[in-house]
Amino acid sequence: MESRLAFIGGDERMTYAREVVAAGGYTVTNRVSSDLTHIVLPLPAFDRPGHITGGPALNEILPYIPGKIVLGGRLGVQEQYLLSRAEQVIDLLDDEFLTAGNAEITAEGAIELLLQKLPVTLSGTSVLVIGWGRIGQLLCRKLQALGARVTASARKARDQGLISAMGLRPDKTGLYEHGLSGYRAILNTVPAMVISPEQALSISPSCVYLELASVPGVDPSLISETRFLPAGGLPGKTAPESAGILIGQTILRLLRHPSPK
Repeated sequence: MESRLAFIGGDERMTYAREVVAAGGYTVTNRVSSDLTHIVLPLPAFDRPGHITGGPALNEILPYIPGKIVLGGRLGVQEQYLLSRAEQVIDLLDDEFLTAGNAEITAEGAIELLLQKLPVTLSGTSVLVIGWGRIGQLLCRKLQALGARVTASARKARDQGLISAMGLRPDKTGLYEHGLSGYRAILNTVPAMVISPEQALSISPSCVYLELASVPGVDPSLISETRFLPAGGLPGKTAPESAGILIGQTILRLLRHPSPK
């Protein structure tokens, strides 16, 4: 059976994703109908319970979901609801290819925001990156290449050893043996409270704090409004074409090499 995909809701990224899938030889539309094989939701799929990001209420497309494969990102609590109706549900953000590519775009976008906000060059500037996951590692490499004096914090001694081996200054997340007062920029990638109120008070008023995690690493009220930069969803904000092409390529690969149901 020929695959027919409806892209519902989303931002500018999904326009580019549709173009990639269409160029791959598949039929695409932005309307749901009974002859579809796939329904593609945005990343994240929902901006509030029961409402598709940039699109209609979920109830409006529910009659068309039975028998379809539903794709989307960060489906949350509504994933089980969809699973009870759809033939298959795929969270695109579980895909390693997509998450790695998004991490690269996020890291580049974060540095773009820093350059806009800092009154100094990154070269020679002391920067702390909290977290040693995909985004944290990419950020450190890019900042290091720009000449920043980079400290990276991690919880595991193994990761701290790797940080040191890469020529970066290691620290322990939550402990910060080097303190927090000497940084002009702090970038958090850990979705948890990793800076206590007491530690937050020691952060310099001239320090830019960039929040990349879905859960803030510090109480935002303890950082100056002009210095606290919420930076969620950077791929869609700073590089929607690149992010959209990446989504489209991921969908194409899943169409051509479907995973077991």
